[in-house]
Formats: sequence, C-alpha cells, structure tokens
Amino acid sequence: MNADKLKECIEKHHSTIFRVAYSYVKSREDAEDIVQEAFFRLYTAEKEFLSDENIKAWLIRVSINLAKDMLKSSRVRKRAELTEDIPCGMGCEDTLHGMIEKLKGEYGTVLLLFYYEGYTVREIAEMTKTSQTLVTTRLSRARKQLKKILLEEGYDEEIY
Repeated sequence: MNADKLKECIEKHHSTIFRVAYSYVKSREDAEDIVQEAFFRLYTAEKEFLSDENIKAWLIRVSINLAKDMLKSSRVRKRAELTEDIPCGMGCEDTLHGMIEKLKGEYGTVLLLFYYEGYTVREIAEMTKTSQTLVTTRLSRARKQLKKILLEEGYDEEIY
C-alpha cells in the first residue's frame, strides 16, 4: 500500500478503529496505540484488498485482536487505579457514546459496529470470528445493560 492510500484510509477509518479499540481497553492512550499499530500493519501488509469495506473490516479485526492482546499483557493488569477525577476518553459521560463505553468490551463493540457503523449481524460475526447467534445474544445483552445504565442515570423508561 502506498502512502497516499494509507493517508486516505486513516482519514476514513480512524474514528471507527479508535472506538472499537476504546470499547475494549477503556483508555485513550492505549486505544491510540492500537490504532497506530493497526494502520502500521495495514501499511506493511502484503495482502491485496478488493474494496474499502474489506480494508475497514480487516482493520476492525486487527484492532480487536490487538486490544485483546493488550488486555492479556502484564502491563495492563499491573496498573493501579487512579483516584482523582479524570475526563472521559471519547466524550462526556452523559452522552450515549459515553454510556456505551461503560459496557464490557464485546458488548460495546457489537453495539458500535451494529448501530454506529451499520454492519449486519452476519458481518459482525465474521469480523469477530464468532457465531451469528453469539452476536445476536451480545446485542440483546448490550441493549439491556445500556438500558440499565440509562435508568441509573435518570433517563425516563418511556423513551425506550
């Protein structure tokens, strides 16, 4: 891949890849590291992609794998909890996206891919290397968890 094509891919897909990575690692810095590594791997990949959607799906898969690897690493496990208030990573906590960030990694990811990115259950299953049934189950559980968070934040149940 040449530098111009890479720049175009970064401009198109950076926010999506960041959101996917952030939904797992819950750290802006770690998510940015994952994004950087994913685009580096794209740049050095020997693979030929048929379309921009293939590139996007490949980047999402790579970022999920990198996030899971990061979560397994001892560097992440040995972190101490900070006690002072720190601004949230992607936006304010009271935004819908901020509430989705509170969900467990795979639940936040499926919601992001389904609602924000418009992927089908089948496409998400292929990207995450899981079954369509598991994706559907995760979507259902994610919606329930999100509803619970919204209710705890004081939103009226009638809007759901």
